[in-house]
Amino acid sequence: MKVVIQTILNVEGNRGFRNGEFYVRDSEFKKDPDFAVAVVAYEWIQQQKRETGQRETIIEKVTWNEKNDITHIVREIKPFLPEDNLPF
Repeated sequence: MKVVIQTILNVEGNRGFRNGEFYVRDSEFKKDPDFAVAVVAYEWIQQQKRETGQRETIIEKVTWNEKNDITHIVREIKPFLPEDNLPF
C-alpha cells in the first residue's frame, strides 16, 4: 500500500514540514492501518534526526494521506532494545 506521510517537526526551535511517499506492507496495513503507517513514519523521523545530527526533536504532528492523524501513535513507539544479558 502506498501512502503519503506528512511530518511537522520542531528541531531545537526550528519548525519544519516534510512529506513523502512510502510503501507499507499490505498484510500489516490490513491488520491496523494507523499503526502500520506509524511505524514507517517513526523510522522516517529517526532518519531525519540522523540527518540533523541527532539534535533535540519534538514531533508536533504526523498525518498520512492528509487526513489521518497518527501523532499520538508515533510518539508512543519505542525502539526495540534486546535485554542486556552480558555477564559484566
